[in-house]
Amino acid sequence: MDDEPKRYTKFREECEAAGLDVQHYRGRFFYEGPAVATDSLETVFRATKIDCQWDQLGLGWIVYPA
Repeated sequence: MDDEPKRYTKFREECEAAGLDVQHYRGRFFYEGPAVATDSLETVFRATKIDCQWDQLGLGWIVYPA
């Protein structure tokens, strides 16, 4: 994880502290890094101060650092 940008590390730490399951995501627009799958965007927005992007994945959302 030493090669992760600081915002990725901060996102991971804050989400894990809030009890969210952080996973690796390789997604749209060439993003690859930590992300949280959720049914509610607000859950993640309350957990982290990092600016985020999100993709809708049918029945839920994937949220990741901007």
